[in-house]
Amino acid sequence: MTKLDNFKKFVSHHPEFVDYVKNNRVSWQTFYELYDIYGEDDKIWNKYINNDIKESINIKGLFNTLKNINLDSLEESIGSIQKAVGLVEELTKSDKEEKEEDKNIKEDKIDKIYGDDNAV
Repeated sequence: MTKLDNFKKFVSHHPEFVDYVKNNRVSWQTFYELYDIYGEDDKIWNKYINNDIKESINIKGLFNTLKNINLDSLEESIGSIQKAVGLVEELTKSDKEEKEEDKNIKEDKIDKIYGDDNAV
């Protein structure tokens, strides 16, 4: 097999190179020269292979996720979360009020013990 045949095989495993050429960002000649100089396993290919794959997978994944969202179920879940948050707020609010009442009672007792009935 010639080096050109090996390059063609390498490119066939990485179809994202076609996008670079179609968008006039890199020419086939440049890709072949990089292949000729660095070979298949060099880090030079990471910027051409990994970035575009990650972006396309993330965008496709996002669209697929959005398609599969059941809005009624989402609304129910949000309602349940709001109820839970409200319950927690009520519990912490009543706990704070109880602590304030306990503090006031203790201060009143201390005032009475030391004869400071007129204290604020």
